[in-house]
Amino acid sequence: MNRLITAAAGGLLALFSMYWDDSLHTDVGRDTFWSAPHVLLYGSLTVTLGATAWWAVGRIRGRGLRAAAADPLLRWAAISAGAIGISAPADEAWHIAFGRDAVLWSPPHLLAIVATFALAVTLLRAIAAEGGGGSLMLGGGLVLAASLAPVMEYESDVPQYSAVWFLPAATTGITLAIVLIRRFDPNPWAVTRAALVVTAVRLAVIPVLAGLGYSTPIVPPVLLVALAVDLARGRNGSWSPWWLALIVPLAVHATYMPLLPVLPHGTIVDAHQFVPSLLVSIGGSALVILTAEGLPRPGLPVIRAAGLTVAALTLALPLPLLSAGRAAAHDPGQGTEAGKAHWRTSVQGSRIDVRVTPEPGASGRASLVARRAGQELTAPLETFENGVYRGDITVPEPGRWFVYAAFRGTGTSTTETWIPVEADSSQILQEARPLYIPPAPRKDGAGRTAATVALYGLSAAILLAVARSGRRTPLPQG
Repeated sequence: MNRLITAAAGGLLALFSMYWDDSLHTDVGRDTFWSAPHVLLYGSLTVTLGATAWWAVGRIRGRGLRAAAADPLLRWAAISAGAIGISAPADEAWHIAFGRDAVLWSPPHLLAIVATFALAVTLLRAIAAEGGGGSLMLGGGLVLAASLAPVMEYESDVPQYSAVWFLPAATTGITLAIVLIRRFDPNPWAVTRAALVVTAVRLAVIPVLAGLGYSTPIVPPVLLVALAVDLARGRNGSWSPWWLALIVPLAVHATYMPLLPVLPHGTIVDAHQFVPSLLVSIGGSALVILTAEGLPRPGLPVIRAAGLTVAALTLALPLPLLSAGRAAAHDPGQGTEAGKAHWRTSVQGSRIDVRVTPEPGASGRASLVARRAGQELTAPLETFENGVYRGDITVPEPGRWFVYAAFRGTGTSTTETWIPVEADSSQILQEARPLYIPPAPRKDGAGRTAATVALYGLSAAILLAVARSGRRTPLPQG
């Protein structure tokens, strides 16, 4: 059991390092392989995988090779560890073949997230098989924390996509985590216990990052969502998991939407996005329940009809709802450094005034660009004496915007620099930032399409199998 507890603790530390790495990219930009959060991430994953392997060896010795070969826990430990091992070289190969990729939902990044979630579920199952007890709380917390990793950028106010996708992505992950926690932890307050772990870890993350001078994520209100789920289940004697397809989306929207505007660095979901966000969330939860638990029993015709209808609608809703594409506005993958740029940025509400001085000096046309969640606004930069460029831009919504200054010289040479800015505030920023030559964009081709299909397909297959894992022999529910 101690080995599994060590593995789970290492997993939570790895998730902390991911938020640290995300804040470093937000505030500073591209970092090195040996940056502190990378070292912590790889070190904690090594501890988790090593402790898991140590537990697996002990299990093999106790059961023999023939029984071990048929052990689903050992198979899942090998699959999830293997997927984590594949994701790192896949990410490096992706960067070499298709250029740097700063999108959390890119195929290799998503594979790493899914593999980490699969390992978290495996550890929860293993803890349950070893007798569980209070350690199940730690395992459940790791599963719930891993389910929130896909919305890490939304939780840190650096959205790459429209805010309308924030709560549906969070709801879908939370729903799957709840199903699996309830499947392997018989405690009637299993989900609430897991949410307490997530909340405690996030409360520990914030002061550490703030003390280091980096941006902080929000404390997600999953504890309120978990309480709603456990209370609803406790009051309903004829509980069906299909109720989660309604309870979780409603609880997420009822808790997140009023709190996001007051939580520092949370991506705000506007009121006009509530209906599409809730509909897609219900659809996502319904698909999770359909995948994990199958069709509802015949005694629940209303839930079955609603679930199947929403699941069908979900297949048609996403594309029309995508109100904005990806923004190259977070960890932009700056290229070869060409000097420094001295920024003086003044923010008054939605207006951003900048004065930037590139060194060495630039010549030719210059422009100011503000990017956030697929939106891109441009304005001219005018040159003044001593190589100073000045300009201003007004952004349409609050939150963190990435403001770029691009200098186009003779021919095709271009240099640029950027700075993160909090709109709808009153602040003055004075910083020296890297001036760099951005990498040339690479066009999509058949190779990239094939790699995307393969990696997304592998991630989907792992998620599908994880959702159904242990379904035939669930632990008795309390």
